[in-house]
Amino acid sequence: MTETIEKQLLAPAIAEDALAQARALIGMPIRVEQWNYEASRDAIRHYAWGIGDDNPLFHDADYAKGTKWGGIIASPTFFFGIWDAVVAPGLPDVQWYYSGIDAKFHHPIRRNDAITASAEYIDAQPLSGKTVSNMIVQTGDVRYHDQDGRLMTQVLSHCFRVARQAAKGGLSYAPREKHVFGADELAKIADDQVNEYVRGARMLYWDDVEVGSALPSTVRGPINQQDMTSYYCGAVGTSGYKSTKLRWKYKRWANTSPEKLPNNYDKSYYGAAVLPSIGHQDAKVATVDLGMPGPYDNGPQRCGMLATCVTNWIGDNGWMRSYSARLKMPVIFGDCNYFKGKVTGKRVENGVGLVDLELWGENQFGQVTIKGSAVVELPRR
Repeated sequence: MTETIEKQLLAPAIAEDALAQARALIGMPIRVEQWNYEASRDAIRHYAWGIGDDNPLFHDADYAKGTKWGGIIASPTFFFGIWDAVVAPGLPDVQWYYSGIDAKFHHPIRRNDAITASAEYIDAQPLSGKTVSNMIVQTGDVRYHDQDGRLMTQVLSHCFRVARQAAKGGLSYAPREKHVFGADELAKIADDQVNEYVRGARMLYWDDVEVGSALPSTVRGPINQQDMTSYYCGAVGTSGYKSTKLRWKYKRWANTSPEKLPNNYDKSYYGAAVLPSIGHQDAKVATVDLGMPGPYDNGPQRCGMLATCVTNWIGDNGWMRSYSARLKMPVIFGDCNYFKGKVTGKRVENGVGLVDLELWGENQFGQVTIKGSAVVELPRR
């Protein structure tokens, strides 16, 4: 990337009236552009494999037929593969980053379901953090219905709006070199992933769960560009990811016909000389323009990886009722994710056994990169 291109990403500061601007758009109709419209066997598999999840319940038709579901179902966070749930309109050229989700899962998405996503922009709040003092968090209420009109998944989706590095008060992580693991470390990382615990058909009863017990951990990484590309096959990063003709077509619409674009982002996103989301793969854009420590992972991708720690533990007979996650710091290429969880409570509601979980992820330095929680339903004896 040339020096000229490096400086083509505009970097306005967060204006004094930015929060008022953001709130003025609340309630606006959101035009959604879906990545997948049908939960085909391949769409479900591509998403699961993109987060490193090879659970046969999500891709093996013969195996899934023998479970309580009677066929392939999608992993709970497959909704990201339908549409990424980002609702961050307005504030031209102010960078957005995924903040997290609060999701409720009403029914499993099954193979060949036709899913329609809809969204409403519902909130904008000021926020300050360790690396930037002035941010805005925008929230969308995103819903996914099946072909019969049933609400399958509801997600409150949160996005940071942060000034880029060159702006006053912009994000300014110090660049960090790609971490290099030793041969023995890499061998253990590989073994932990290849031999990952997956309960599968073995029954986990609510009665046998002990408060305070730990979930088997999962590992993902070291994260690299191939991981990002594989993820985007199942859940494209944003509606700005377009190839050749379509890329130019959307750029032209941004300048001449913005009403043709999805409007969950400002039109400036599509018209930028450099797609801001390329920071997920381009080191110079990530560090020079955006103020990140290096090319970084995808927020929804990390949310999905953390959820796998739960689905591995509950097995085929459990069900995730709700899931919340908040991203805490960047994960850059070369980093490893270590996802963990523990049981914090259990109860019976309307005859159903529910278990409360605390979840988190750490990098190789022991720094917490994501925090979350979940409520799961388990069979009772």
